Amino acid sequence: MTRTIATALEERLRSLGVQRVYGQPLASLQHVAVENPDLAVLLADADGRIGHHDGSGRLGAALLAGPILHLSSSPGGLAPLQRVTSAVELLDALVDPPGMLVPGTLALHLDLDLAEVIADDVGPTKQVERVPVLTLEKSLSALNIVILVGPGVIRANAVDGVRDFARTSSSGIVTSWGAKGVERWDSPFHFGTFGLQQGDALCTGLDQADLVILSGVDPAETPPHLTENFLTQEVPPSQLHALVAGWTASTQLPQRPAEYEQLRDVITPMYESDAVPLTPPRAALHLAGMLPERGIVVADPGAAGFWLARSFPTSFPENICVPASFTPGFAAAAALVCCLEGRPYFAVSDQIGGIEGIDDVTAELLELAEQLEQGVALQLWGPEGQLENSASHIDLLQSELDAEHVRIDEIPVNVDATEDLERVAGELIAWPIESPY
Repeated sequence: MTRTIATALEERLRSLGVQRVYGQPLASLQHVAVENPDLAVLLADADGRIGHHDGSGRLGAALLAGPILHLSSSPGGLAPLQRVTSAVELLDALVDPPGMLVPGTLALHLDLDLAEVIADDVGPTKQVERVPVLTLEKSLSALNIVILVGPGVIRANAVDGVRDFARTSSSGIVTSWGAKGVERWDSPFHFGTFGLQQGDALCTGLDQADLVILSGVDPAETPPHLTENFLTQEVPPSQLHALVAGWTASTQLPQRPAEYEQLRDVITPMYESDAVPLTPPRAALHLAGMLPERGIVVADPGAAGFWLARSFPTSFPENICVPASFTPGFAAAAALVCCLEGRPYFAVSDQIGGIEGIDDVTAELLELAEQLEQGVALQLWGPEGQLENSASHIDLLQSELDAEHVRIDEIPVNVDATEDLERVAGELIAWPIESPY
């Protein structure tokens, strides 16, 4: 078979987890025709961000006029346009692209002939940079250590490394909302979610730690200023197994701070409530309970996204995804990606008023889903909607899983009931830029 730049590019993209291309066609990758380049980019962003069904990282791809190749796992992510003029330059640019672990974006101007025939031995000249392996001295075992992890640990398939480290060192596991599920919600090693509210350091015990291990953290979720007052050590996800090599496994369980229990005491009655409008934790509990194997909950940042990030009861990594920045249409885009690959999902956004209660980008994506004959289902949380009782939400979720056509469901959920949460954990700090809605 004749090897061209296009076939070499396709081979490399497939190794980066790319399964389809949005916008214009590329080699023999599955092609999703999208005329609007902004929608093509958003779909690629969402495709990369939700990753494979096991949580491992991948990139989404959009090919635009230019031609410009957009590779991303960061919804709304931007990158300087990098010009490549040869097969070697192109393959070098893809040796270790941003976005495979921590969400990121790469944009390439393909200033070359994709149909050009190249030799079989043409390949990259660059190599992945090696990072020295870090280990902690056994004498540090007496310290109060907490590990704070982000989506990079899930995308690197390093969850076992996090859990082994925590159990050996008797450390609490704190996650950003992009790493929910690294530890089960009911595990004694689960210390909660960081980065959503001003008092999260207090509620998760980070402010009491002698040492905070950082791994796979996304700076868009966990900006450096949130951890600048802690003694920290950053460790690549792949090295977590080696970090406490030689330590004797601890028999002690880590002790959560009192503020964690106070936060749990606020949320637990909300899980148990049968009231309509639903409490957000009860609605989140329904989503978790009805989500099939390999499924994922995707949500737009906002009131609903906050509650899901705070209270979704996770048992498995990467079964919920709320992006790190306001990106209108993400939930609908991720839902469409799930439809294209036959992956079960629930998609959630806020009721924002206007026609059908959705933003223009979401409306355009739903029109695209209809053109592609994909049964995208989107539920909108807020004051509007009718449910006979709490259990009616469960019936509705089952019907969404079986959707054959585009549908929008308004769900009455009291998303504004944050007063008690704020009393314990402070004001919301996630998604600091004002919502475009």
